[in-house]
Amino acid sequence: MARFELSQQDREQIMSGVSCATVLERNGYMLDKAESSANCLKYRPGKGYPIIVTHQGKGWWDTGCSGSDPDGKGTVFDLLRHLRPELRWRECCLELGALIGIEPEGAVFVREQKRVTPAESPAQRWVGRRPLRRGSKVWNYLALERCLPDWLLDQAIRTDCIRDGFHAAWFCHREKDGTICGVELRGPDTRCSLTGTVKTLFRFRLRGTRPVTRLVVCESAIDALSCSALDEHDGERTAYASTSGGFGPETETALRSWLEEMRGIPHAMLVAGTDNDRAGENYAAMLEALAAEYGVAYERFAPPGGEKDWNAVLQRLMREYWAETAAQAA
Repeated sequence: MARFELSQQDREQIMSGVSCATVLERNGYMLDKAESSANCLKYRPGKGYPIIVTHQGKGWWDTGCSGSDPDGKGTVFDLLRHLRPELRWRECCLELGALIGIEPEGAVFVREQKRVTPAESPAQRWVGRRPLRRGSKVWNYLALERCLPDWLLDQAIRTDCIRDGFHAAWFCHREKDGTICGVELRGPDTRCSLTGTVKTLFRFRLRGTRPVTRLVVCESAIDALSCSALDEHDGERTAYASTSGGFGPETETALRSWLEEMRGIPHAMLVAGTDNDRAGENYAAMLEALAAEYGVAYERFAPPGGEKDWNAVLQRLMREYWAETAAQAA
């Protein structure tokens, strides 16, 4: 039997005609609608780590793999063999060839969402929301359930990075110039983003207006706030940011822009405050690679005590403090 060879023309036709999203959907992955956008589709398996589809369906990366792992990202050919390594090369090519022209359901969802995009942008809707108020439902969720200290919430209000959405806290994502490009919502029963959101970075500073020399990156806005409450480092030149649990092209661009500003500054450092799990370690590895690229020092600042994330650490410490205070009062 002659050896199977794929012509360059067939390869290009498959590369341009088969979306990585289609392959994932045909292999049991489901679109995470709340965490997906036109430029970044997040697909989740029944168990395991999600896979992100980028570059209009032509690229992907597995969040369960290290950023330096060549087997954790690539083309549609790499994806099918990543999902089903038992396939021979000929079988892989034939299966992909049969999918040419089949549109993934995820792309259809994103397109339909665009049709119902509200007339107001996330920035315009942000202006219409009222500031967070003590005693409101959202304040109590953040202060009592998530255990964020009152003084920290007051600072978040002053820096206008959080607003009251009645049933959920609104955390804004800003461009380098301060322009709001997206809003993520978090509440007891809410985990989504406003339609039209472009996820870059949630940004927060405890104090100071001097240039940032230490940037701490977490996975969620609540984790970034929690980390800032617990961080013993001098906050004058420290900023806290979160990626909203993803690492899309807009987020990477925002991080690169920040690192470019820090390049050459003595003692400048990028700190990975990501979660204590495999995905968190992979995010940390990607941050370490970015820091090295820009000549900025790197540090891993993992949540202590075996806790999954920084908010879990804060909740444990605050509840221990409240219990001790109540016992002393009694």
